[in-house]
Amino acid sequence: MSYALPLAALAFANMLGIISPGPAFLMVSRAAAGRSLGVGVGLGAGVAIAATFWAAAACFGIALLMTQFVTLYGVIQLAGGAYLIWLGINAWRHSRNTPAVETVAPQPSAARDGVGRAVLTGAWLSLGNPKIIIFFSSIFVALLPHDAPLWVRLAAVAIVGVQEITWYTLVAFVFSRPRVQAAYAKARTWIERALGTVLIGLGARIIGTVRL
Repeated sequence: MSYALPLAALAFANMLGIISPGPAFLMVSRAAAGRSLGVGVGLGAGVAIAATFWAAAACFGIALLMTQFVTLYGVIQLAGGAYLIWLGINAWRHSRNTPAVETVAPQPSAARDGVGRAVLTGAWLSLGNPKIIIFFSSIFVALLPHDAPLWVRLAAVAIVGVQEITWYTLVAFVFSRPRVQAAYAKARTWIERALGTVLIGLGARIIGTVRL
């Protein structure tokens, strides 16, 4: 049996899900435009790592098992929603702050810390979003045969990982261009407030669905 068609269909469905604007896209584009390409790529890498983890969980049935533990699943939802709200509040708080112009190049350790923190932020952003679990569970159940061999399931998870990191690296590259950064600087206050409002709304919506 050829598994090329199911894998191609899964790749297409996942790509449609990735390019749909959501909190991850907003955070990566904001990081790249407001800070640097490295921070944007780091945040995107964190999102990709978490998404790949949820894809593997869905592919091997772990996500379905987690949904049976209502309390644990609810705690994850609460943590993810609270984190989104916290990010949104911070965006509002700092929306009027004008970043100081750096006259001295940042130290390598400081740059590494910024990228490392971005990776953790991106990972937690996706780990705490229960919609991702539902999405991957749906497409894996719908598009992969139930008797698919191990190598097919591993290939499916690898496809998700490659697509995620490729897309968010591209987003970070585009939004880190000087013209985009200049436009962001001019409209920073309103962009930050709009982003903050969206994140707070998403966080509140996630918390509102929790059933402990």
